[in-house]
Amino acid sequence: MTTAPRVVYQQGDHVCTLFSSEEEQLVAATDYIRQGLARGERCLYVCGEQTPEDFRRALNAVGIEAEYEENRGALVLLTKETGHLAGGTFSPSRMISMLGKAVEDALADGFTGLAAAGDMTWLLDEAPGSDDVAEYEALLNDFYKNNRALGLCQYNRRRLPDACLDHGIATHPTIRVSGSILMVNPFYELPEIAVTRRANTDGIEARIDQLRS
Repeated sequence: MTTAPRVVYQQGDHVCTLFSSEEEQLVAATDYIRQGLARGERCLYVCGEQTPEDFRRALNAVGIEAEYEENRGALVLLTKETGHLAGGTFSPSRMISMLGKAVEDALADGFTGLAAAGDMTWLLDEAPGSDDVAEYEALLNDFYKNNRALGLCQYNRRRLPDACLDHGIATHPTIRVSGSILMVNPFYELPEIAVTRRANTDGIEARIDQLRS
């Protein structure tokens, strides 16, 4: 993992984006997908704040031809119902298996890897299994490190509870808060610790402010 701040994503990354507005979210998401397409990766995005059609319009607005990329298999758009909450529940092992199959399929189809991203507002549904999100995020660090893949998890600072934000901050080695800079996360906890962590919401705003500064 590169240890200096940078603007370019790379395979092995597991990045947390904290956003406060739809504009911030879409800038981060479309930039991530643009970079993935440029590297020849298949881009998989789980929509949340927007419908797939809304997200297609956002991609088109920044010059990414969403329909063309979907037709050639370079872009796959899911919803929470077909992604994290398939079957109405959340399971870390099921999601890891799904992503593993997605990497295999991407490579078999001639892509250089998988650039996965997801809007984490599915947590607001409080579906069975959602309490295992820290375990899931911790497991993803090893998954991305050992596969030709990378991930971007988007956390809405205005809608998600502090406990979710705390888990997000603790489980991602790289973080993007504002602008295009990818920073080393000083609050990152190693997967073997984070996999069973309890949320610590004390001082969460101070931590976010430190990251923003």
